[in-house]
Amino acid sequence: MKKSTLLLAFFLLFMLPATYAQTYTTGVVNLSSTAGLAMTAKIDVTTQVTLTLTGPAGRWFALGFNASSMTNGTDVVGVHSATTLSAFDCKLTGFSAPVTDAQQNWTITSDVVSAGTRTIIATRALNTGDANDYIFSATPAAISLIWARSGSTSFSYSNHGGSNRGITTASFTFIPPPAPPAAPTGAASQTLCAGATINQLSATGTAIQWYATATGGAPLATNTVLGNGSTYYATQTINGLESTNRLAVTVTLNTIPQAPTTIGGSLNFCYSGGVQLFNTPSISGANSYIWTTPSGATGSSTGTNISLIFSQSFVSGTLSVLAQNTCGQSAPVSVVINQYLQSSTTLNVNTCNSYTFNGQNYTQSGTYNYTGQTIHGCDSVVVLNLTISPSSTTTITEQACGSYPWNGQTFYNSGTYIDSLQTSSGCDSIVNLSLTIHPIESQIIDSTVLDSFTWNGTTYTTSGQYTQFFTSIHGCDSTVTINLTIEDSGLDENTTSYLAYPNPVTDGTIWISGLKEVASFQIWDTQGRLLQVGTTVNSISVNDEITNGTYLLLINEQRLRFQVFKH
Repeated sequence: MKKSTLLLAFFLLFMLPATYAQTYTTGVVNLSSTAGLAMTAKIDVTTQVTLTLTGPAGRWFALGFNASSMTNGTDVVGVHSATTLSAFDCKLTGFSAPVTDAQQNWTITSDVVSAGTRTIIATRALNTGDANDYIFSATPAAISLIWARSGSTSFSYSNHGGSNRGITTASFTFIPPPAPPAAPTGAASQTLCAGATINQLSATGTAIQWYATATGGAPLATNTVLGNGSTYYATQTINGLESTNRLAVTVTLNTIPQAPTTIGGSLNFCYSGGVQLFNTPSISGANSYIWTTPSGATGSSTGTNISLIFSQSFVSGTLSVLAQNTCGQSAPVSVVINQYLQSSTTLNVNTCNSYTFNGQNYTQSGTYNYTGQTIHGCDSVVVLNLTISPSSTTTITEQACGSYPWNGQTFYNSGTYIDSLQTSSGCDSIVNLSLTIHPIESQIIDSTVLDSFTWNGTTYTTSGQYTQFFTSIHGCDSTVTINLTIEDSGLDENTTSYLAYPNPVTDGTIWISGLKEVASFQIWDTQGRLLQVGTTVNSISVNDEITNGTYLLLINEQRLRFQVFKH
């Protein structure tokens, strides 16, 4: 094929759309099938040439392009070393060993030996611009290939002989471009959190790229912030081909939910051992709720309602709840819960007369029960053990001289007095005091007598003031003082064996000792007046007209002087 034709094909190849370069291949061309010495070649042409060449691993082998013999100037590649091929690009100068090309335009990408076969993969441009290199065509055309290998196990170029060479014509076949891959897969509606970026969208595929439009446009940067309600489009790229169809994804952006406003339920309740129900209003955007229960409560929930059972020992604690979604958690709302127990109380009451309990008046001792409610509405059982002690009334009769002290008071007059005290049980004790006060007397008597004065066993013959102390019939002290004046009567008193007593007379009776029989008597005052006459055996009752003073008693003409002192 002429070079002008190849140049035209090359031009046409690069005038194709840039989205995809056409590919031509010879497929695997069998150059030699000799066992253990087989050789193959495969040439792929796109925007560059890729050569895959195989041959025996233990000797040199070579391939020439667009030639039918060892014509001078033929472009050749040669495997002439068991190690790295530093001179793979060669040319022929005639019927002699290949010479190294000054410009090594082939790039070996793989050099592998397996099972005695060496496989070389190398690439270069279609047109390297080197006059020593063959220009590959970009259109389907045949190419003549010459090949040769060493006649022995050696890497030194030498005459190959007639059985280790050959000529083969290879035809290029057009390989249609592959169809673009399908669009990636994924959810058409995706929910993310506010502030999410494009790289947080989900799509299943290879080398995903996102666009703002269904067709065309440039891929979006991975840090592009998503808009709520916006639609984004994804492609995938496989083997260098990007899908023409795009996955459409509409975005919903969520925010952290608002905090719950309240917690409903009985915040103050009586212990029952049963379930207590609490709830919170549903929060927009929340997908679950977190309840934090107080110590002593059993129960859990991720919804807006929670059932709790409280132990009997629970008294008070805090219950809280918060709302959450995939974007985060709200602030919590909290309430204080109080549990109250039923009460059972025993009262032991000792009181006087009566006792009012739960609106009833009790006057008898006994045990009484009452069932009501506490201030928190819990049952309250009260057992009253009641002891009723009656009040007492006592009357005391007392006599005293002059005064009587009683309960912090002193009484000077006879009468009935009332005082309220307390018994040992604390009840009222009414005491009535019937009191008689006997006076403590102190009297002064002025008395004038004749000759002498005998008083209480003592005879006074001179005037003066004399005092004696007595005890009244009531046992009270009595003091009598006599201012005594003695005058001479001129009369002699007969000696008598009679004795009048007591002297002075205090209770109105004079007793006479020494009388043996009935005798007559007379009572005279100091003025010589006869006041009383009569007979007596051993006593005389003095008339009421005889007042306190000194008197003369005549019995059988014997005279006795006595005094009268009436209290």
